[in-house]
Amino acid sequence: MPVKVQVSGRNYLPAKRIKQKLKEKGEKLGRGFDKFVAEKIVETAKTAILEQRWATKWKPLSPPYLEWKKRKGLDTRILIATGQYLDSFKVYRSGNFYVAGVEKERLHYFEGRAVRMGELASWLEFGTRKMPPRPHWRPAFDYVSKNIRYFWKRFLREKGRW
Repeated sequence: MPVKVQVSGRNYLPAKRIKQKLKEKGEKLGRGFDKFVAEKIVETAKTAILEQRWATKWKPLSPPYLEWKKRKGLDTRILIATGQYLDSFKVYRSGNFYVAGVEKERLHYFEGRAVRMGELASWLEFGTRKMPPRPHWRPAFDYVSKNIRYFWKRFLREKGRW
């Protein structure tokens, strides 16, 4: 079963690339490896945001927005304010795929306003007219994809097959 990263309609489909890399190395996908990879993509994205791993590549928060976050007592790190967005990261089944992404229909509430997590994820990943993009799903996929042999070996070790 392939894996895909989904951000509100804009899919970044790693399955083909991951399968190709494994095929080049002469290894077959093990049962459950697809879900394992999706979990690692979610884990990588979440850790990168919490540790601000890619913050040097992201445009900094505007001074007025940073000041507003401080006044409201919110987390001043990029892509984190209330923590609701990070809490929505998950792996779920969609047809024949495991999806690494957010709970698209879950609502993010703040100050009486609500926005769907899928929409918020798209805004954060790709930017808007007023907000710069701050990619975190695509770099997470790229990291897992580039290190697929490492994750394959970890998967086998965890399953007791290595």
